Formats: sequence, C-alpha cells, structure tokens
Amino acid sequence: MVETPEQVAARPRTLEQLAQSFGLVLQNQLNNNHHGDDPQAAMEKKISALKPPTFVGRDDPLLLESWIRDFEKIFTATGTLEAQKVDHATFYLHEDADTWWESVGPIFKAQENFNWETFKIAIKARFFPEHIRRQKYNEFSRFNQSYNMSVQEYDQKFNEYARFCPTVVPNKGTKAQKFEDGHKFDLQT
Repeated sequence: MVETPEQVAARPRTLEQLAQSFGLVLQNQLNNNHHGDDPQAAMEKKISALKPPTFVGRDDPLLLESWIRDFEKIFTATGTLEAQKVDHATFYLHEDADTWWESVGPIFKAQENFNWETFKIAIKARFFPEHIRRQKYNEFSRFNQSYNMSVQEYDQKFNEYARFCPTVVPNKGTKAQKFEDGHKFDLQT
C-alpha cells in the first residue's frame, strides 16, 4: 500500500497528536497517584489521621481489648473494607506483637476465610492466654465491693471483669444480679 503525499505530510501531525495525548494520559496518572486517588493510600491516611493506638504485646488483656475496640471504632468511622482491616491494624503492632505477627501472619493469611474476626481470635489466643482468662474468671467470681471502695469504683472494676468473663454474665439480667450481689451488705439492704 502506497501512501499519498498528503498522508505522508499528515504523519508528523498525527504522531505529535498521539504524543500529546500519551503525555496527557501519563500526566493524569501521575497526578492521580500524587494527589492520593489510590484508595489504599487514602484509607491509610484516614486511619492515620485518627491516631490509632499501638499494641506492643504485653500479656495485659485490658490493653489488648482496648486496642481491638479502638480499631473497631476506627474501622467504622473510616468505612474500612473487611478485606483491609487486618493489614491496617497490624501496621500498628510493635515489639512482641509485631514479632509474633511477622512469624505467624503469613500462615494465618494463607488460610481460607481469614479476616478481622479470625485475627482477633488469634491475637487474643496469643496475648490473652488461657491461664490469664482463668485468673480473671476466678477474680470475678470472688469479686465484691470492699468497704473502702466507692460504688463508682466498684462499677468500673465490675464492668472490667464482665468484659473478660461473658459466660458469667451472659445477659443483662444475670449481670444486674451479679452486680447487686457484689455490693456491700448495707447497700444491698
């Protein structure tokens, strides 16, 4: 196929137009990435702006429960997708917790249906071990309001124990009964 002189003359203009179009497409892609149109980066920025807590991996169930609860609030506030929750949360593991996740994370992630709920079970199994659960259960079963404890202090400690022993107070009725039974005698009457 032989080109006409007009087609040959038009070729540089066509190439120039293609180059300009390609340049605009490339520039748009660079601008989109630079301005945070990457959904993953945008979510990381949203989460970071809320100043999430870190978890270092101490065997303190209060710290672990607070860390998990804080992340659940952050995920709700930011609209984090279920598939992203573990990756975002594990970024805020440090020291022992980070070392633990580095060693077991790939194993867990390879499991079918691994998600935030199964991550919570795994991290609780590691940092809120059974012997500490039994200890909290025993403390709760013997817990009563002492004479030097205010009702407010009793309420705070009671609710702390109740979080870790949901089988002891599975519903509002049994929780209220256990709460009342633990008060000082003079308050019960």
